[in-house]
Amino acid sequence: MDRSIKTNGRIALAVTTAIAGLALGGCMTSAAPRAETSFGSAQTALAKGQVEKAIQHAEAAVLADPRNPAFRALLGAAYLEDGRFQSAATSFGDALDLGDTNPRTVLSFALAKIASGEQRAAVAVLDEYAGSLDPADLGLALALAGQPERGVHVLVNAVRSSD
Repeated sequence: MDRSIKTNGRIALAVTTAIAGLALGGCMTSAAPRAETSFGSAQTALAKGQVEKAIQHAEAAVLADPRNPAFRALLGAAYLEDGRFQSAATSFGDALDLGDTNPRTVLSFALAKIASGEQRAAVAVLDEYAGSLDPADLGLALALAGQPERGVHVLVNAVRSSD
């Protein structure tokens, strides 16, 4: 009798383990995609002009790895492309706060701030990163931010120095 109890217990354990394995296996297939996969899909979609799809994939990448500044910058680019300027500014600002110093991210952040009507904030970030920005980009961004004289000055100096 002891043997049948042990055998039944082992069978029950094996069955419950198999059921739990199947249940967990089903959960694994519906898990969110890896951050890098979503990031790559977002880049591809944005390059093809599929902005909504790019936003979905970029949001998934940020959700999977919220401390990655490149993922935040790509999300900002997708929002900017969609005309969601405040959301773009927030994403680019997050990327900068996380350590992204890419001139494209800085310039995009400034442009999103300008489009949101926050010229002072745009000028502040342009001033902070002026040394790392292309003079042509800096001059045009300053002009768009309501400082055309400064923008022209930067552009003229760039031409004079043959940059």
